[in-house]
Amino acid sequence: MPAPRVEQNTPETALLNARVEDLRHFITMIGRDSRFAAGLWAGIVKGLATGLFISFFLVGLKLVF
Repeated sequence: MPAPRVEQNTPETALLNARVEDLRHFITMIGRDSRFAAGLWAGIVKGLATGLFISFFLVGLKLVF
């Protein structure tokens, strides 16, 4: 049975691994912020459209009756 392979990290490889993980973390955070902002904007637009539609509908009913 062969001996288990031991992977040693030099300071340079540890630094590179830390930078890659840091970049992955920041990219994930940017994606979350972007998705939140897109959802917030869509909610505002949908609420505005609904409010305008109901307002026009009620004004139209008042003019007819």
